[in-house]
Amino acid sequence: LGVDPTTGDLVFDDTDGNGVINSDDRVVIGDPNPLFTGGFTNNLTYKSFDLSFFIQFSYGNDIFNATRIFIEAMTYADENQSVEILRRWQNPGDITDIPRADGDNTNENNRISSRFVEDGSYARLKNVTLSYVFDRRLTERIGIRTARIYIAGANLFTLTNYSGMDPEVNYRGDSNLLRATDFFTYPQSKTYTIGINLGL
Repeated sequence: LGVDPTTGDLVFDDTDGNGVINSDDRVVIGDPNPLFTGGFTNNLTYKSFDLSFFIQFSYGNDIFNATRIFIEAMTYADENQSVEILRRWQNPGDITDIPRADGDNTNENNRISSRFVEDGSYARLKNVTLSYVFDRRLTERIGIRTARIYIAGANLFTLTNYSGMDPEVNYRGDSNLLRATDFFTYPQSKTYTIGINLGL
């Protein structure tokens, strides 16, 4: 429910109303399954130029960002920390969503909770290619039937509210029990390609 501005500790929902926060207050949260997924592709031509692109998207799925348990924990001396901890609670009255530094881990501010479940919706420019086709009359003079030069890119741009490195992620791709879990998962690489196609 946020951070207590008096103590700097996380506040958890007393779902059973007995005045004690324990395992009986746990509820099922999040859903790794998108409400819908899709894509949009198109090929555009203008004179000797061709442009093709593919945009894919996912909407309504949640991601468990387990990476944040460590990089926002402020309890492990040997772990690098996120810049987000600069917004942590430090003095009574501070209003923030990052709890106090909990070196002794007395309140378990890094325990698994809805704090680490995020919206995984995204739209991504998955592939784009711009090419130029040389005039056939020009290429035939040097004994080539067709010639095309192109530049292409993959994973160039992503729109998302997800705070991790890549919303299209699952660190255990072979497990149905750990779907949509991000745990120090390396993101998909941006790639750039320049090439030429010759038809002899």
